[in-house]
Amino acid sequence: MTQLDEEFSRRAEELRKAAAEMTREFRKLAADFQGQMQFFAEDVRKRARGASPFDQSAIEKIRELAKLRDEGIITEEEFEVQKKRLLEEV
Repeated sequence: MTQLDEEFSRRAEELRKAAAEMTREFRKLAADFQGQMQFFAEDVRKRARGASPFDQSAIEKIRELAKLRDEGIITEEEFEVQKKRLLEEV
């Protein structure tokens, strides 16, 4: 392989890695955006029903619990117990 071929291969690999990282970041952003859109849609539905916009739905509470679990603040078992309790309220 010539030096030019090696440089081309190295840069192509760097570009593949950068593209993969950008794809991961865009997927995270898309998931966050989708979550925000669901939150706002639920808020609009609550307001249409005359409910307080500060009330959290069971799904929102479960999402918050999932964040606590993912951050290691609560255990998986604690998460499951609380999730089950919230779903029974629905």
